[in-house]
Amino acid sequence: EGEAMENEAAETEVQEVKGHDRAGFAHFNYKGVGAYNDDGTLKTGAKVIYVTAATAKTVTCDLVVDSKGKVQTFTGLQTILDGKQKGYDTTPLAVRVIGTIEAEDMDRFSSSSEGLQLKGKRAESEMNVTIEGVGNDATIRGFGILMRNCKSVEIRNLGIMLCMDDCISIDSDNSHCWVHHVD
Repeated sequence: EGEAMENEAAETEVQEVKGHDRAGFAHFNYKGVGAYNDDGTLKTGAKVIYVTAATAKTVTCDLVVDSKGKVQTFTGLQTILDGKQKGYDTTPLAVRVIGTIEAEDMDRFSSSSEGLQLKGKRAESEMNVTIEGVGNDATIRGFGILMRNCKSVEIRNLGIMLCMDDCISIDSDNSHCWVHHVD
């Protein structure tokens, strides 16, 4: 009987999800850091991708890649974030990390010293990206996160272990970046 119960799915009919309070200095004279509005709801048109150890190399996202609105599909977490670097797609993006993602699970890294890189095209480029852990065990291990030339980035609810250099590096020419609830 115990073995049968382990294989059964748990279901609930009603689940209430409350927005996380986003008050703070990162929001000073700015509305909605990252992929979320100040009230904790996703911004209009936000894209949400879920990333696990099994999907970090295969997750896909469509992004605008030129001034004429051409859309291209990007595959892999770092490749998706690199697609945002072109500066044409400011659509809010919520990257939701589930479980532990090891360095070897990633498609690649754009920063040889930090690992995962989120970089704008020029100083304070509007990124509208949130990288957030889902649940109490969301962790990246073996790499950190580098932000450069970014505006409107949020990193929250993550454990970061055994990083290459810094767990989180907020490099040059950033504004309205908010890192919170990170171990």
